[in-house]
Amino acid sequence: MMVERRRWLDSFDGDLVKVTVLETIPEDPEITVEWNNLVFGMERPEVFFTHQWALAASGSFSDSLRPLTFLVHESGQLRGVAALATNREVPDTAFFLTASTADYCDIVSAPETRAAVLAAVLEEINKLSVRHLVLANVPSESHTLRAITAIAKAHRFHLHGRPAYDCGVISLGNNEQRQSVLRSVLRKEREKRGLNKLGQLGPIHVAHLSAERLETGLESIFTAQISRFLATNRLSPLIRPQRRCFLMELGRLLSSAGWLKVSQLEVDGRPVAWNYGFRFLDSWFWYLPAFHIQYEESSPGSCLLRLLTEEACADPSVKRFDLGLGDEAYKERFSNAICSTRHLQLSKSMTRHLVDVGRHWLAASAGRFPILEKQLRSGRDLFRGLQSRIGKTGIVATATHALTRAKRSVVSEEEVAFFEAPPMKMSESKGSSLSPLGWENIASAAMNNADDEQTLQYLARCAQRLRQGRATGYFLQRQGRQPSHFLWVDVYDGFHLSEIDFRLETSDPSAVMIFDCWTPVAQQGHGDYAMAIRLAAAYLQKQQRQVWLFSTARNELSFRWILRAGFVYRFSLVRRRTLWHTTLSRRERDNLSKEYQR
Repeated sequence: MMVERRRWLDSFDGDLVKVTVLETIPEDPEITVEWNNLVFGMERPEVFFTHQWALAASGSFSDSLRPLTFLVHESGQLRGVAALATNREVPDTAFFLTASTADYCDIVSAPETRAAVLAAVLEEINKLSVRHLVLANVPSESHTLRAITAIAKAHRFHLHGRPAYDCGVISLGNNEQRQSVLRSVLRKEREKRGLNKLGQLGPIHVAHLSAERLETGLESIFTAQISRFLATNRLSPLIRPQRRCFLMELGRLLSSAGWLKVSQLEVDGRPVAWNYGFRFLDSWFWYLPAFHIQYEESSPGSCLLRLLTEEACADPSVKRFDLGLGDEAYKERFSNAICSTRHLQLSKSMTRHLVDVGRHWLAASAGRFPILEKQLRSGRDLFRGLQSRIGKTGIVATATHALTRAKRSVVSEEEVAFFEAPPMKMSESKGSSLSPLGWENIASAAMNNADDEQTLQYLARCAQRLRQGRATGYFLQRQGRQPSHFLWVDVYDGFHLSEIDFRLETSDPSAVMIFDCWTPVAQQGHGDYAMAIRLAAAYLQKQQRQVWLFSTARNELSFRWILRAGFVYRFSLVRRRTLWHTTLSRRERDNLSKEYQR
C-alpha cells in the first residue's frame, strides 16, 4: 500500500511537504542514499537507524509484522523517515520496526527538523487505525525527546515516558584518555588469567571475518549462543529461524556497505569466541557476543572484548566502543561512560494511558522491595501458566489436574519399576545410529524444535547436565531424519530417583542406568524410543556393563515400549505418603510383563 498526502507545515518555512506511507521498506537506491545521509547528520548517528537495518528487519519478520514507513519530503527532498510497524494480530498499536533487534531506535531526520517530521508522522498516524504508539529505546540526547511532549499533546495523544536502559560505553578521547583506557583494561585480572589459560592451549589470535567466511562464522555464533543460553536455563532468540534469517540478511547488507565487523577469537587456530559487531562512522559496536561454553572458565568472551578494546585504543578513527543493551557485570567493569535511553508510550485512550502509568509505577515500586517483586513475579508466572493450560486443555481438564495435584499432596503412592537389559542383538538397527550428545547437537535440536516447548525444556536439562559433566548423553539418528530421540546414561550406584526422592545402591560397579529418555513431538510415532534404548543397551554391553532402565508405573506407554524393546522387569520401589508420613517398600510382580504386553 502507498498513500501520498500533501499539506503545508510552518516548521518547514511554508514549503510544500509530501508524506508517503508505505507498507514496505522501499528498495530504491536513491531513497537508500537519502535515508542514510539523514542518518549521518543526526545528533548521534547509529547503524540501527540505517536503511539496511530496516530492510533486513522488514524482510525477516514479514510473517508477523506489517511495516509502516513514513517518508517526509519537502520540496522534493527527503527530510525525514519513521520506520514503524504493527503486529498483524494487533493492528491498532504501532512501534519501531527495529524495536526487537536494535539497541537504539529513533525518528530519522536532521536534529533541527525533528519536530516538524515528528508532527507530520503523528498527523498521518491519526488518519490510520493506529491508536497507540510505542517508541522504545530512544537515546537520551535525541531531539525526539525534546519535541515529543508538545507535539503529542497537539495531536491529542496521552504521553508516558520512562527510563529504559543504561548502555555501557568505552569513550575514547585524546591520546592521554586512550592510554588511560588501555592501562585500565590491561590491569583487569579476570581477563589476564583467562588469556593465560587460553595461551596454554596454543597461540591466541583475533581475526575479523571476511564476507566469504561470514556464513560459517554465523553458524558457529548461533550454535554457541543457543547452547550457552540453554545451559543457564534460558532460551536464546536465535532458536527462531526469523532471527537467524535477520542476522544473515543484515550481515549481507552491512557487509556490502562496509559497516559489519564480525570478530573471532582463535586459540591454536580454533574459534572460541565471537562478536557480531559493527564499525559505523566513529563507533565500534559490541552487539552479539558468543563463546564456546566448554571454555567458559577462561572467560573467552571477556578476553575477546579486552583484545578488541586494545585494538580500538590504537585506532584514532574509533571514538567510542559501545557495549550496547544488557546489564552484564563485565560491561560495567569495562565501560567508562553511559548512554541512557527512554521508553515512550503514546495513546489515544486515557484508560490505556493510565494502565501504562500504573504498570510502570507498580514495577518501579516492586524493584525497591525485592520480596514484593518476587511475589509479583511468582503470581504472574502462576497466572500465565494457568492461562496457558486452560488454552491448551480447557477449564474442566485444568480443574481436574489441580484437584489431582491437591489430592497427591495429602495422600499419594508413586511406583517406579526397574528393568534389566538381556543380551541385545542389533541386526534390526540398519540405518540407525546412536551418537554421543554434544553442544552442537543440542543447539541444532533446539533450532529444529523451536515451537516444541516441552522439548526445549528437555534440551535445557541436557545442556545443564552436559555442562556439569556428570552423565553421558546420546541421540538417535535415523537415515534421512533429524535426531529423533535422546537419552542419558549414568552409573547405577548412587543414582538419585527424583520421582521418589531415593538414591540407589549396588555392589556391582559395572551397573549403569539409562534415564531421561525423550522423543520430540515431531518425531513421535516411529518406534524411536525402543530402537534407541536397544542400541544403547547393546553399546553399553560391549563395554561389559549391566544395563538398567526405569519408568514410573503411571506411564503405561513407556512401560509397553520398554518391554517391546526386550527389557526384562525385575522389581519396583513404591513410596507411599500420607500427610508428612512417608514409607518406601520393594515390590516384586512377576506378571507385570504379561499385563503390559496385552
